[in-house]
Amino acid sequence: MKRNFAFSTAVAIIIAIGCMILALAGASQENTSSKAYVGHENDRDINNFIRQYPGAAGTRLDDCQTCHRSGIKGTDTEREFSPCGYCHLLQFPNAKYKTGVPKNFEQTLNPYGIEYKEKGRTPEALASISEMDSDRDGFANAAEIADMRNPGDAASKPGQPMSPIRKISWEEMLAFSRHEQFMLVNASHEWTDEYATYSGVRVSDLLKAAGADLGGASGITVFAPDGYSMDYAMNEIIAEFPKGYYYDDPKSIKDEEAAFVRYAASIPWNVADGKEIPAKPWLLLAYERDGEQLQPSSYEKGTGRLRGDGPYRLIKPQKDLMGDKKKPGRPDRSVKAKKYGDGWDYNEAIDHNAGFCIRGATVIRINPMPAGFEEYDWKNSWSLVSEKTIVIYGRGITRN
Repeated sequence: MKRNFAFSTAVAIIIAIGCMILALAGASQENTSSKAYVGHENDRDINNFIRQYPGAAGTRLDDCQTCHRSGIKGTDTEREFSPCGYCHLLQFPNAKYKTGVPKNFEQTLNPYGIEYKEKGRTPEALASISEMDSDRDGFANAAEIADMRNPGDAASKPGQPMSPIRKISWEEMLAFSRHEQFMLVNASHEWTDEYATYSGVRVSDLLKAAGADLGGASGITVFAPDGYSMDYAMNEIIAEFPKGYYYDDPKSIKDEEAAFVRYAASIPWNVADGKEIPAKPWLLLAYERDGEQLQPSSYEKGTGRLRGDGPYRLIKPQKDLMGDKKKPGRPDRSVKAKKYGDGWDYNEAIDHNAGFCIRGATVIRINPMPAGFEEYDWKNSWSLVSEKTIVIYGRGITRN
């Protein structure tokens, strides 16, 4: 699915691969140790915060969401879960958004960020609001920060236990049972569909390895580093998908511009044109495509979109196409492509599964989320990309 993120009109010096608080031109303070600000050389605001609260360096509060808000619930921007995406709408507007769009820098701030700005954006400003309760949750800002709670979010309170998490490292991932599946990834808006062999770990195996008790679980939510997410039901996790079908490059297409399928350099020996692909496909957390590691995801300068699809990509195979022949659909052209009338034009009845695959997957939440816990900070998980780590939390994860 296409992502539409925008960068703030406030003067910024460097666009990082993560979420960032806007910097003032000409600032020359020393760098912080923040994982969220990798590549952010000069940022007065975050340095002010770490100077005032040195214990917060490199923690969950050393992050843009300490001062910035995400999209507004009930408006067009409500799925801009990441404060980065919401703030960036100032520079890269999304034409589809009519309501909830920030008009200026201040409208991207949460209550704590607003009070810091109003007091002058200095270390002294942070000190002056330390005993205030910016988010009106009954706790002073300094008390929240001391307990690693977000002073600008009323849902984040001292004393509330953090959700236990299970971290899966790259080395652990490679040690798990490896699964390969040759399959079609069918895109609706991109110009090409793709046949490829994805290798990785079945999601059912991953959750088992994480020690998750799935009793009573309804499914999972998988998050990308920018907060983009997708839900998957339990039956999509514990059962195989229908076998896909393989179609050779249509011989009837002579016009190079009409081509729309990208094929792997090596096609498995046991697949044939128009025939069922023998391998059983599963919901897969992939780390390789056609034998090569996935390129790490990053924030694309100038567009605000996600580049790359690794180190992990959640791969969802096609479901059955309900029709005369109950089987997953064939490749088809983009919904935006010219119509050729040769039988390969866009068909809305086909399962365009590319839109249900998560590039740069970093966090998995098992639903429903247990009551009484504060959630893991999935809104900004860029540091997990560089660490090549997956975080699993939620129902059935009872200890770190």
